[in-house]
Amino acid sequence: MSQPEANRKLAAILSADVVGYSRLMGEDEQATVATLKVYQQAISRVIERHKGRIVDAPGDNILAEFPSAVEAVYCAVEIQKVLEGRNLELSAERRMEFRIGVNLGDVIEDEDGVIFGDGVNIAARMEALADPGGICISSSVYDAVEGKVDFGYDFLGEQQVKNIVKPINVYRVRTGTPSPHSSRRLALSGWHLALVGLAAGLALGAAAIWLALGPRAPATETTVETEPPPSIARPYLLVGQLIDLNGLSANAGRVYGQAIIDSVNWINANGGINGKPIDLDTAETSYLVPRAMAAYRKWQTQGVLAIQGWGTPTTEALTKFVGEDRVPFFSSSYAASLTDPTGQYSGRATPYNFFYGPSYSDGCRGLVQWAKNDWQTRGETRPPRFVHVGENHPFPNAPKKACAAYAEELGFEVLPSISVPMVPGDFHAECQRLQEAAADYAFLANTDASVSALLRSCRDTPLNTQFMSNIWGFDENVMKTAGAVADGVVWVMAAPKWGDEVPGMYTVQEVSKMSDPGGRKYRPVHYIRGVCSMFYLREAMEWADRNEGLSGPNIRTGMYQRTNWVPEGLEGVCSPATWTPEDHRGINRVLVYRGHVNGPTNDADVQTLIDNGTIVLERIFSVDIPRRPEWLGL
Repeated sequence: MSQPEANRKLAAILSADVVGYSRLMGEDEQATVATLKVYQQAISRVIERHKGRIVDAPGDNILAEFPSAVEAVYCAVEIQKVLEGRNLELSAERRMEFRIGVNLGDVIEDEDGVIFGDGVNIAARMEALADPGGICISSSVYDAVEGKVDFGYDFLGEQQVKNIVKPINVYRVRTGTPSPHSSRRLALSGWHLALVGLAAGLALGAAAIWLALGPRAPATETTVETEPPPSIARPYLLVGQLIDLNGLSANAGRVYGQAIIDSVNWINANGGINGKPIDLDTAETSYLVPRAMAAYRKWQTQGVLAIQGWGTPTTEALTKFVGEDRVPFFSSSYAASLTDPTGQYSGRATPYNFFYGPSYSDGCRGLVQWAKNDWQTRGETRPPRFVHVGENHPFPNAPKKACAAYAEELGFEVLPSISVPMVPGDFHAECQRLQEAAADYAFLANTDASVSALLRSCRDTPLNTQFMSNIWGFDENVMKTAGAVADGVVWVMAAPKWGDEVPGMYTVQEVSKMSDPGGRKYRPVHYIRGVCSMFYLREAMEWADRNEGLSGPNIRTGMYQRTNWVPEGLEGVCSPATWTPEDHRGINRVLVYRGHVNGPTNDADVQTLIDNGTIVLERIFSVDIPRRPEWLGL
């Protein structure tokens, strides 16, 4: 009986393997197996998108083949990007990282589709040489993709690998760096200098990094577009992301940051930007300006097209630079100082700053309008007393003057502000000062961790004060953490809550499945705002790509193409937005919610507490803040 004839062919082989799998299994076997299955499903989808097929998946290894080395490398990069996002959902010790190796070589395929040979063995050896979360390729792959795949490469030299007679030239793929064939060259000297400055000590602060970056050319009039820079011709579109996972705003930062990552992965899975995938490069800043500055300088040398930012201090520090470099910057800071693109009213032009949501000033104005109505409903005749509560810090200070002025305009007595640190602590003394001030309405201007600590500290202090919180100071998680003392707090939202019956919620839930395939995870409202932010940027990039090409100025122009704009698929989720070259107050609708806590919150997760009615988010007020010219930038 004759043996079936084996099929020899040239194929690109991808080998992926989990780092530290034995340790993970030893610590928690059940959780590790569950995570591996989810990650294997995600990897399988990416492989399929890149025209590959999984040949074998024994244990924690995945072996796939591709008809093209280019597709194999793109697939490897996308896998690492997708898994990077998913790992943000896990604690550091439970994160599952893969090494990936890619080789182009001769293989033998049997009748069952299994492949053998040196081509497979070399791919496995490349994988073993890769860093956790990294990719190594053989010289045959490098020769095939050079000039076609727009990433940087580090030559690791000749490597003698097991069971292969001849040494092999090995390259490490640098996924966030353009190749030497990119239309922009790396200007490393300034970046190296910035790193030296950073290594000298983060305590030097933003000023040290600023100086370390070297002199910059004087800015021309930022409101006049001269000849735009050339559009970036690359298969992957570099978008930077600043995220806070460990700093003062980490509670909200993790949620919002995951939304950006999930959105990019969903966009890439659904065609990218007119067929071009986004390369999202995430930089963890811990809410520190020097780290954000260093990340920006790296991206600027790499031809970054746009940035999804985080935090008022880092946004304020980068505003001058993104304006000079013409890089659209979509921040999670909603400071009104970022809304005057020409500088006509505020004295500082911010032509490349955008954000999704009402400004902090407009949010507070909306709360004050609600408070006036509430006061009248109570039948009170004396002027209500209003107080600002927060640290002397750029974030809580952002709406301070504007809100106090509007409160006075509406007939409030504005009391001296009460200082409360952003770092959570024992705030009984601050609660005592609130009691002595006899404020009727207190605007809590800090981030959520500080707000939660203040509410808990005031549990035993008799207060007749209605607490009102800024958009980042309160959410479902604060209600769970603070418990009964969060009952009755009023705060600003800029999107419906998770699961509301609005048309666009389906899209949000599909985006969420990029890091939660089962669709079981509850997402706080910060997540939904992050999705809106990325989808506005997506449509602006698509417009730019169709109109003279992708560049910062063209993306900016794309932001001005529509009025009362809601991204496709997010109807009922994102508030209608209108940005113009003269006014970046894109959204002026303020949604005011009241939180209700109807029982213990420490024995269930947020989803369960909402499902059983322990936590209730009630929409009580909505107002479109007028775009008064004198309020622009303030």
